[in-house]
Amino acid sequence: MKRRNLAECCGRLWTALLLLLLTAGCSAELSRPLRPTLPAGAISLYLQPLPQEAHRLTFSIDELVAVTLDGREIPLLLATDSLSGDDRIGRQQRLAQVSLPPGRYLGIALRITRASLQGEEGTTDLLPPTEPLRIEHPFVVAENQADTLLLSLSGERLITDGVLFTPRFSLWQAERMLTTFKGFVSDSEAGSLTIFNKRTALVTDSVHIGKSPQDLVLDQRRGWLYVALAKEDAVVVLEINSGEILGRVRLRFGDEPTELALTASGDTLLALNSGNDSVSLIDTAALFERGRIRLTSTPAELFVGRDESRAYVSQSDSSVLSLLDLSGGGRVLSSRVLDQVPGRGAVSPDGQRIYLLSDYSPDLLVVNASSLGTERKIHVGHGARDLLLDETSGLLYIAKEDGEIAVVDPRSLTAIDFFTLPGPVRRLSIDREENALFALMPQNGSLAKINLVSKRVLSQLDVGSGSRDLAVMGER
Repeated sequence: MKRRNLAECCGRLWTALLLLLLTAGCSAELSRPLRPTLPAGAISLYLQPLPQEAHRLTFSIDELVAVTLDGREIPLLLATDSLSGDDRIGRQQRLAQVSLPPGRYLGIALRITRASLQGEEGTTDLLPPTEPLRIEHPFVVAENQADTLLLSLSGERLITDGVLFTPRFSLWQAERMLTTFKGFVSDSEAGSLTIFNKRTALVTDSVHIGKSPQDLVLDQRRGWLYVALAKEDAVVVLEINSGEILGRVRLRFGDEPTELALTASGDTLLALNSGNDSVSLIDTAALFERGRIRLTSTPAELFVGRDESRAYVSQSDSSVLSLLDLSGGGRVLSSRVLDQVPGRGAVSPDGQRIYLLSDYSPDLLVVNASSLGTERKIHVGHGARDLLLDETSGLLYIAKEDGEIAVVDPRSLTAIDFFTLPGPVRRLSIDREENALFALMPQNGSLAKINLVSKRVLSQLDVGSGSRDLAVMGER
């Protein structure tokens, strides 16, 4: 009897101690100070191309602030402080990209402390304005939204009395652009899309899209843009004309979609899930995942041709190329281990062959689309990172990490041309309307527009080092 009472007492004691520990743990958790979070909106500030009158002029912006409605000044981190007229005539410059507290703002203010003019007899130091210049243009910062402000320098009376630098700036926001002129760049660091005018090669706007946007795919028939959000395990749909998010396809936890591909009809969107080694088949009419294909190893790249029922996945860690059947819920139709590590790929217009880059080989693989066997190899050099098939000309454009672009004619099994860009290229896109090539160079934080006939760089625009992918209306 006594033993039973003793056991009951011990049981009650342990229960009381356990409750005490749990209570203490909860109290400690509840009393832990929480970090205050301030909702913010993103603002990008771009200096428009300088006027011709800025030739041989150099000046420095040493302070840049946003001015609130009540007169408070919030510093903006400058992307550059020295501006050369000769470098910036005809080229836009991103001055800042920051998060600001939501609210109404009067405009911005900037201070110029140094200015000089290069002449025939040498450099002349100019006297800059003694006070900060306030440029008024009311704008609103909204929570979890992105916007773009454009700053212009007037060419009139830049220098007065021979030594006084007297600049006049204006601040504004771009008007709505024609849908057919739009181009997009995803910025994984900023969580936004940069919108640019493909004709003028100028950034005009930005859209907050979500966490870590990666691959972009255009459905030009519907006027939609699909964006893979790796850190949200989702794909969002942007209506191109209005810039509004139409819908969201939620995938499974840990999917981390990075690559997208759209079938020729636009009925099925494929998402390559690098986190779960799978491919999601998404019905674009209803925006839901209708099927999922499991892969045997980590996928690297995803690409499709004109055949609605087929897609291809390269798996670099196992050197495997897989052919997917997209009918029904989808399945792996066949796989083959290649003698080289497969990377980016493209399907020939007739669907008979696959052109495949290899991470560790100087050769472009030409693979049979049905048997997945290698038919031939084309030497293009080491460091190939992206390839683009121009179905109009039948030529392949291959971007390499040293900035070189190789132009390959698959019919002659050789590279027929080369030209070099100012930095490593991550993505390529061709605009059929202007016969221009767009090349994304994240290391330089820029996007270049190249004439496909002369191979001359027509213009460059600043898009940021976090840039991942690009899409251009009218691309082929």
